[in-house]
Amino acid sequence: MNNKTLAAAAYILWIPSLYIVLTEKRKEDFVGFHGGQALILWTLIFLAFFLTRALVNLVWSVIYIPYLDLLEIMVASVAWGYAVACGIRSYQGAMFKIPN
Repeated sequence: MNNKTLAAAAYILWIPSLYIVLTEKRKEDFVGFHGGQALILWTLIFLAFFLTRALVNLVWSVIYIPYLDLLEIMVASVAWGYAVACGIRSYQGAMFKIPN
């Protein structure tokens, strides 16, 4: 697998970012940068998903609002869409930073 494909896969699939960070690939400039950045992005995606889930459960413990769980699906969809967009940019060879 070439470096651009591996970097794009790290953004889209999560597991390749772990592979990059935990192996010698992290020492390569392009792949190491995108692998570390993708791992941070996926950590933020997981946090956003679980915090949204906790918020929905908190609201439902007070009052049941039908279809509130769609908020969780929307947050996950937007976050994964952003990860795919980052994967496409890295496949094109771009070096970019994810905003903090």
